[in-house]
Amino acid sequence: MSKKYNISGFYLCLVCLMFTLLLFYTTSTQRWVVAPPSYFLWFLSIIAFFLGYLGLKDKTNWISKWRSRYTITVSLMLSFVLFIGVLRLFFYSEELMFTTHSPDGQHTINFYLTNGGATTAYGVLGKLEGPLWFEKTIYDDYRMDRANVKWINNDKISINKHLLDLKKGETYSD
Repeated sequence: MSKKYNISGFYLCLVCLMFTLLLFYTTSTQRWVVAPPSYFLWFLSIIAFFLGYLGLKDKTNWISKWRSRYTITVSLMLSFVLFIGVLRLFFYSEELMFTTHSPDGQHTINFYLTNGGATTAYGVLGKLEGPLWFEKTIYDDYRMDRANVKWINNDKISINKHLLDLKKGETYSD
């Protein structure tokens, strides 16, 4: 049984590592976020840690020992890093202002008013919805508390006098 814990914890740890790196990459480059939310990855990394711990009993060869140690080390580091992302949910507020749809109904954009606390200004985020939990931040304006939105056509939108072409994948960030 410990061999199953060892192998499943190792592969779950690799999946968590892959999705965490993908989450950081897509968030920093404002591309489609296809990774699950950080709180879900945090939960999976904790499960991988416990599976790696239970897999320590498997001492059939040096590979199984290495696999358990790797799983415990990497999943513990991922848990700490992802916990910061989970804490962000409690201290960084995103309040839904409104949702707008393109004239043909193909695009849905949610606009959020962001507030990081007493020492930061308000900001506006515009997130384009995709399938499942996928989303893309197309508009990020700091020191702004409203969004004036006007659809030009099915793929072009004007947000606070910034023209974005969704077909070309254009974004705005201040």
